Amino acid sequence: MMLPSFAAHPFIALRPMSHATESTEFEFEPSHATTVALSPAAMDWAVRACQQHPDESQQWPTLLRAMAVQGLQTWLESGANDLPLYYDPNGLPTPDSLYTVNDFRLAIVAQGSLSDDVVTIPQSSLDDAAHFAHLYILAEVHEEADQVTILAGLRRDHLLAHQRRGDLILQADGTYVVPVAYFDRSPEDILLYLTCLNPDQLAASSPESAPTQATPASALSATGQRPDLAQSMDRLINAGRWLRDQLDTVADGLAWNLLPPLAPAHAMMSVSTPAEQLEAVLRQLAPQGVSIPRTARGAYTDLQRVGLPFRLYALTWTMFESSPPEWSIIFFLGPVPGEQLPPGIRLVVRDAEGILVNQTPGPDLTYVYGQVIGAWDEQFTVTVEMPNGSTLNWPPFAFQPEI
Repeated sequence: MMLPSFAAHPFIALRPMSHATESTEFEFEPSHATTVALSPAAMDWAVRACQQHPDESQQWPTLLRAMAVQGLQTWLESGANDLPLYYDPNGLPTPDSLYTVNDFRLAIVAQGSLSDDVVTIPQSSLDDAAHFAHLYILAEVHEEADQVTILAGLRRDHLLAHQRRGDLILQADGTYVVPVAYFDRSPEDILLYLTCLNPDQLAASSPESAPTQATPASALSATGQRPDLAQSMDRLINAGRWLRDQLDTVADGLAWNLLPPLAPAHAMMSVSTPAEQLEAVLRQLAPQGVSIPRTARGAYTDLQRVGLPFRLYALTWTMFESSPPEWSIIFFLGPVPGEQLPPGIRLVVRDAEGILVNQTPGPDLTYVYGQVIGAWDEQFTVTVEMPNGSTLNWPPFAFQPEI
């Protein structure tokens, strides 16, 4: 349930925002280099892989694919999250090979240095209901320099939209020809998806491109655009462990960081750390009736690692005065120092029944926040919706302090 008092004060002005005269369109600069150099071991693997192909005419494209696999693995491991790429090291990289990161299946489309305007993908990677790719990764292989550049990504639901419009023609060899221009996601978006999204969201067709007539693909869109608690129950962020100064493996894997015990009543000489920044926020909220008990413990995650200048805090505590006891969690979404929330960004908190918090910043506002309370077996999901329509979703937050 949502606290009525918070609903009455959805936005709090914590410091004046600068009124920029330039465009307010949300933009961010990529923070993760997209070109990686392959190690000698990676090159050895790629050469051995291509030499396994019995058809000599296919050894060159096999080498490009093998180098692209090694390049993607190196690129993912070099990021802040050290995302693991799973594949069969003894397998032959073929056009229909898929690779796994978290619960996502990736198809790697390799280009040589002399790139074309179109690429081909196997029909199975799009149409096989049990073995399709969630994301297509376009990688340019600089074979002469032992380097790979991660160029862009393409979501399955976006490719399905092209298919429904008749833009994809199935060729006699069982492949689709895909213009490179269809790859519309930046490498930073790829990291964002792999870190924060549920792969089911990329598996569904997009509602804006769904056909008017009912089809199996359009039926998926009804559930694919919203967090589905039932589909995510196997991955929970256990906020109850924060009370024991611990993070669970899911939160740790998603780059959440524990905060020290709060001291909001103490005057701070600076607000340089995330904890000090949050405590400054809480001191300013206190006169408006926002009271956080000293027993509350929290964590935060910086979204700068995916190129977004924001920080999401969460604080939780128990409420033994109610019967049965309940737990509360409050989320704060704000900018990192020197930045500001873009107009149109939205903080949404849901339980199994629906939306409890739905807040966007107004003029001269720095943070948005929302608090929810529930029984110990209740769970809540939080979503940050970007002005450009993309979303960041985390697994449900649960309260299991004894686990």
